[in-house]
Amino acid sequence: MKTNQFFFAAFCMFLLGNFTQVKAQKINFWKGGAPGQESNWNCPKNWSEHQIPDAFQNVIVPDVSSGSGVYPTIDVSGLEVNALVLESGATLTITKKGALEVITTFDEYGASEKDVNGTLYVPSMRYAGDMKIMERADIAALCSN
Repeated sequence: MKTNQFFFAAFCMFLLGNFTQVKAQKINFWKGGAPGQESNWNCPKNWSEHQIPDAFQNVIVPDVSSGSGVYPTIDVSGLEVNALVLESGATLTITKKGALEVITTFDEYGASEKDVNGTLYVPSMRYAGDMKIMERADIAALCSN
């Protein structure tokens, strides 16, 4: 009997531990316009959740032309988001030093714009004008040839 109670207690602790580590995906909207950091992706004041997006957040960059009028610029590497949506009229700039990895979904609606001089990893291959954005598996295949 005590053995069954021990296993039940251990099982419950295992489940509780796993459930407390699960983070739900939040939606974090770009607002932009924080004084002195207007276009800085890494400024928490530029986001609706008042935190820099991470791998557990879905990011939406809306058309902010009637609001702050400033769109995000990424100039550091190592950034991850769960999903990224560029709404019609929105712009995302990634400098040569910048890198963003989108883990699950990358969507563009209407006339959004990307200026990627750094790296943008997306779950599947995307094309934007003359720029070809490739997923990591495709890059690895090119390097092995």
